[in-house]
This record gives sequence, structure tokens and C-alpha cells, in this order.
Amino acid sequence: MGTILPIRQKPWSEQSCSNGKMKFFILFTASAALALFCSGTNLGAEAKQKASKAGDLARPKVVAAKQAELLATRMMLIDRKRHLRDQLKNSMTLQESRIRDQSAEYEEKKQLFEKNLITKNELENSERTLSNSRLERERMREWIAEDDRALSLAGEADASGFPRHTALVRYDGTANWSLSGVAKISRFFRERFGRALPISAMGQSETHDRLGLDHRNAVDVALPPDSAEGRSLIAYLRQAGIPFIAFRGKIRSMSTGAHIHIGLPSHRVTDMNHFTKRVEKQGSLEQRS
Repeated sequence: MGTILPIRQKPWSEQSCSNGKMKFFILFTASAALALFCSGTNLGAEAKQKASKAGDLARPKVVAAKQAELLATRMMLIDRKRHLRDQLKNSMTLQESRIRDQSAEYEEKKQLFEKNLITKNELENSERTLSNSRLERERMREWIAEDDRALSLAGEADASGFPRHTALVRYDGTANWSLSGVAKISRFFRERFGRALPISAMGQSETHDRLGLDHRNAVDVALPPDSAEGRSLIAYLRQAGIPFIAFRGKIRSMSTGAHIHIGLPSHRVTDMNHFTKRVEKQGSLEQRS
């Protein structure tokens, strides 16, 4: 019989070392996987945050564009309603003239019928024609009255969407405004109305010094906001996202009269003397450079 050799077992120290290496490898692998997972999660979160910020920045421009589109549609519908109302009024004048002629014709035919010169059927036809014309006139009056009511309700808000009884209309806009943008506005106004943009103040002026307003990055246009030119300019500014304030009249410490302020609101200056010296110093530095 052969001799059975005993199985040699590793010393306890070698087994402990091997187990320790295995545990370390497992822990290292798990830590690496966890790090990669967290890194991927962080990258995904950062990407979502960047996309969210980009969406937040683009959202005001989209809203402003939609508002301008809705405003243009609204103004188009109002103009169309006004045009139809005016057409009805012109037709009413013609209808009144037609009724006068038909009334005279009917009276004449009554006399002819009494003299047995025309038949009763001819007289009744003349009377029916006159009656139909009078009914048509009443319908036209109702249509004109309805259009007047609709235009009156629409007239309670101006082109900017604010009630007409407000003293001013403010629009903060989304565009990066500077005085260099005046050239584009002036070009639009000249192409639209065939004359120069009536600028009353470009940047800071003595009037704004007296009112204590920082008007360096704004321009005033001498147009009443409710005039045809004023409404057109306001619609253009809104469509372009350019900030403005439309003053309907004089407001103490803010406006000397009706005009359109293009640019962000002018901040109040508490120490006007210090402000004037600072502006003059800044201007001299710019000239030197």
C-alpha cells in the first residue's frame, strides 16, 4: 500500500496576508466604481443645471417675442374693426340717400294710384322696397353701435397693453441697451414716417441735472405715446426688446411733459453737485484717452 502524504496547509500568517490582499482589492474596486458613479452623476447634474440656466436666459426673449406678436395681431384686428366700422358709416350715408329717393317715389306712386294711373301691385312693390331699405338702415345702425362699443373697450388699453388712464407705461425689455442703438431706431423712424426721430435729449442734459436724474445712458423722444407715431415707435421698441418708459404728461420730479424715454429708468441722484463733477471728470478722462 502506498503511503498517504499529508496535505500541507499554508501557515496562518500567509492565509491572513492573502485574505487581506483580497479584501483590499475588493474595497479598492468598489471605491473606484462608486467614484465613477458619483462623477457621472455630478456631470449629469452640472449639464442639467447649465441647460436650465440657458433655458432661463432664453425664456424672457421668447416671452417678449410672443408678446410682441400678440400685440401686433391685436393692433391689426383693431385696425380692421375700425376700417369696417368706417365702411359701414359711409354705406349709411348712401342708404339714407336711397331711402329719401324711395320715399319720394312711394309718395308719387300713391298719388298715381289714387288717380288710377298705376295698379295696386305697383304701389305695394314700392312700399315693400321702402320698408326693406328702412330695415336695412336699422341693422346697419346696430352694427355700427356694436363696433363702437368694441373699439371703445379696446381703446381702454393702448399699444403697450396698459390702461390709458395710467400716467406712464414702463417696459424693461430684454435687449442689452446702449446709446449706440439710437441709430437703428432713428433709421426705422425715418423709413416709416419720412422724417428724423424727434430727439429732445441724448444722454445727460440740463433738465435732468435739474431733476436730479442720471440720464447718461438714455434718450428722450418728443412724441406723445398715444399719437400714431408714438404708438408705432412703442410697438417697434417692444418687438426689439428695447426698454422704455412712455410718459403721457408732466410728472413731478420725473417728467416735464409727454415723451418717450428710451433706455432703462434714470436713477435718482442725491448729491447732484458731486454727480456733475464726476461726470465731467469722466468725460475729460475719455477725451484724453
